[in-house]
Amino acid sequence: MSGYVLGCDVGTTGTKTVLFSSDGKAVKRAYRSYPTFTDGGISEQNAADLWTALCMTVREAVSDVPPESVGAISLSTQGGTLIPVGKDGEPVRRAIVWSDRSCARERELFLSEIGGNDFLHERTGWRLVYGLPLLQVRRLRDREPDIFRKCTAFLSVHDYISLKLTGRAVVDMSNAGINELCDIRTKKYDPALLSFAGISENMLAGPADSGDVIGSLTESAAKALGLTVNTVLAAGAHDQYAASLGAGMTKPGDVLVGSGTSWAVTALTDRPDFSSGLPVSRSAVPGMWGTLTSLSYGGACLDWLRKSVLTPEGETPIPYKELDFRCAGAKAAEKGLFFRPFGESGGGFCGLGPEDDRYSLARAVMEGVTFEAADMLDAFACGDSVIFSGGASGSRFWTGLLADITGKTVLVPEISDLACVGAGILAGCACGMFSGINDGCRIMTARTERVMPDPESTEMYAAARRKYRKSTGIPEV
Repeated sequence: MSGYVLGCDVGTTGTKTVLFSSDGKAVKRAYRSYPTFTDGGISEQNAADLWTALCMTVREAVSDVPPESVGAISLSTQGGTLIPVGKDGEPVRRAIVWSDRSCARERELFLSEIGGNDFLHERTGWRLVYGLPLLQVRRLRDREPDIFRKCTAFLSVHDYISLKLTGRAVVDMSNAGINELCDIRTKKYDPALLSFAGISENMLAGPADSGDVIGSLTESAAKALGLTVNTVLAAGAHDQYAASLGAGMTKPGDVLVGSGTSWAVTALTDRPDFSSGLPVSRSAVPGMWGTLTSLSYGGACLDWLRKSVLTPEGETPIPYKELDFRCAGAKAAEKGLFFRPFGESGGGFCGLGPEDDRYSLARAVMEGVTFEAADMLDAFACGDSVIFSGGASGSRFWTGLLADITGKTVLVPEISDLACVGAGILAGCACGMFSGINDGCRIMTARTERVMPDPESTEMYAAARRKYRKSTGIPEV
């Protein structure tokens, strides 16, 4: 089948859309950013900005092809952002972003009324998180009653965009658990969680598996996107699970290390594992489950160092390529200089000496983030290789660190837009372009570069990692 599909990644900082041809090639890309409004623990966005960015990027991506040639569209989305809407399907207030931390009171109420984190984790796959919809809906009910009374539905990003595109609010199962209201084993909303939030099931989106056809575009949506009503929307996936599909992960034991402002490790399993306490979701691959853990400030640590510490005020930050080159000749962990990434207990350097320069500090930051990523990988039963994607995977030096510190072969996909690739695979399956997930991965998955660990460096880092854990106060495992 000839033609095109669209993979759209509606993220926290912006939306990227990629048009793919039937042979798996990325034909055209488009991107639009939007602001997040923060104040103290508050983190909010205008949902209209997400819709506008989607429309603009899709129109740009399809501008050179006939509108009727685009068979399907699917979404990769940020997870856990709440969009309360009224009778007309439009937002009644700003969206509450997953990173919001305004629900300390509601967290205590949940623990006292429902009984604890284990109950929530065994149903939704997630433990209590301040910014996710379960607590946020309760907060609106108790602290913004006028807004709450105007709401007819409480949506997340996937379901809101789905409603705008097709007239149906549908949430994919990889996102449903993150909202902390749906039992991921039964694919049904949990009565106890609905009761705590103070809402009924008909105020939430209908769950669907990733890749299910939601429906055709409405006339108004087709016009806004520059497409036709013959284009269908396929249920998408949370961005980490879309990216793992885009990386070609389809079988148990496959692991992806995603890097960006935050770093995340996503592993596929053939059954849900609640024993580790880590977040669990249904993945974008039929019958597969995903376990996810993250380091909130992975890439942000190096960005902070470049802009706030190493660069005099008013000057341009050191280019990443120069950092790569210079850090290769510097020493940090090898001589006892360590950096613990930012987190709830804070972060910082230890072992500093007068001989350390800016490149020693930068290498320590990169090593510290990679030590933490290695710890996250230890929580999974992965094989001898991992896939590495995102901003840091463009750094030869940082990629080599990941190989040396973990002792594993690191596979770096040629294309960086993995979440869009994953969404594109789901779209291609929905419109018949691909016969199934494996066929889509065969055609769409990019060639990967293999980076092998250096045995001597791996041995050095094994000893350095033990010292890192001791010097930064992390319990030895």
